[in-house]
Amino acid sequence: MDVNRHRTHKRPLNDVADQNTEKDDSFKTLLEDSARVAYSRPWHRIERGLRLNRLRLFVEENAEEHVMSKDDKEKFFLFLQKSLDKKLLNTLKVVNYDQDTQRITKINGLEIKRNSDGGFVWGFSTKKVKTVGTRKKKLDEKLPGDKSHIESKIETPIAQ
Repeated sequence: MDVNRHRTHKRPLNDVADQNTEKDDSFKTLLEDSARVAYSRPWHRIERGLRLNRLRLFVEENAEEHVMSKDDKEKFFLFLQKSLDKKLLNTLKVVNYDQDTQRITKINGLEIKRNSDGGFVWGFSTKKVKTVGTRKKKLDEKLPGDKSHIESKIETPIAQ
């Protein structure tokens, strides 16, 4: 009867380590390739975590332009993160994302201003751009709530 029949044979440690590094390298390349493809999608098709990464790069680029401190950069990123959670940065109309360079070029309506204290204030402008509709208004058409067509005559009592 064979004594080693039910025992597993151990491989030398060098063989196991080589196999693990090969698996790790192939897994890393797979992840990097899928990330490259994911960033080349349109903005509204990118997952939240990848959007946060692109927002972080946007903050870094704007920090250089506006000369922000590390504290200001963190606050600005938190503001953009909360805006993303509130779904203010979900549409292509708000975020201009260049798929070729995989960077955010501009966020429409975002205003960054410096306080008199030296700090920064950022927010979205509430001005709505008046869009030209496809429907024309008729000049002679009176609207139901419009009372401009009613002439009111005020009678004043005459003193005698």
